[in-house]
Amino acid sequence: MRVEACCQALLEHLLPDLDPDRQGLCVDVGVGTFAFYCELFARLGFTTVAVEPSPTDKLRALCQQYPIQLIEQCLSDRVGTQTLHMGQFANLANSNFSSLAADWFGASGTTRSVPTLDLATLLSQVATPYITAFKLDIEGWEPVVIQQFAELATEQLPRVVMFEYGGGSSRAQGAKGWSPKFFEGTMTCLKVLQQKGYAFSVMVDYASGSRAKVFDLQAMDLAQESPFYANGVYGNILCFYQQRFPPERIQRICAPYRGGLANWLMSTFVS
Repeated sequence: MRVEACCQALLEHLLPDLDPDRQGLCVDVGVGTFAFYCELFARLGFTTVAVEPSPTDKLRALCQQYPIQLIEQCLSDRVGTQTLHMGQFANLANSNFSSLAADWFGASGTTRSVPTLDLATLLSQVATPYITAFKLDIEGWEPVVIQQFAELATEQLPRVVMFEYGGGSSRAQGAKGWSPKFFEGTMTCLKVLQQKGYAFSVMVDYASGSRAKVFDLQAMDLAQESPFYANGVYGNILCFYQQRFPPERIQRICAPYRGGLANWLMSTFVS
């Protein structure tokens, strides 16, 4: 499954149902260098905030074009400064893998000090009646942020939360983003969201031949089970608050992003 393209399609179709009057705020945390979710949010007509400590020239241009509020910090659990371990992939510098976690598989020995803020401070800096969408892709640091959701009042809870999991290995291998520490962190994210009342969920995984998985987070015993595929690689989970969609609608949206280019072309021409 082409993860980012599929998830952007899901949000493009579903966000107008979640907030038809575009009254809420959309937040893109960990923008990176491609798959600019903040651009999608702004293009859909939502007030948008991008949180990214190392913005590219393209991101800066997008923020001026729409406009998008750019916060050049890392979202963490403290206000101050922390050490960002610069990303590396295939022995090449790649800021998409930069992490506040020193032991993240994509982190290198090159570091720099970055300003950080916690979730409460972020929310105090943005004027909005509520959050419509909260996208989180911060390379193994997701549970540090999502654990702060436990302190949010009901009216502060985003209508959809999307966070990344896994990476660098497969679930079966149990290494890198699937190592015990980071897998436990992913499960912590699910447990906190479950406790806050998130239910209808969609998982989109890169694993070959996989389909988007629709599940009810409230129906899962997270002490005994998880939603992940045995051959899972990496992906995003979208958890919705007090909103459900027909599973067949989810599969229709995701169908063009399964099975590579040939299947995408076929789906495009027959739909």
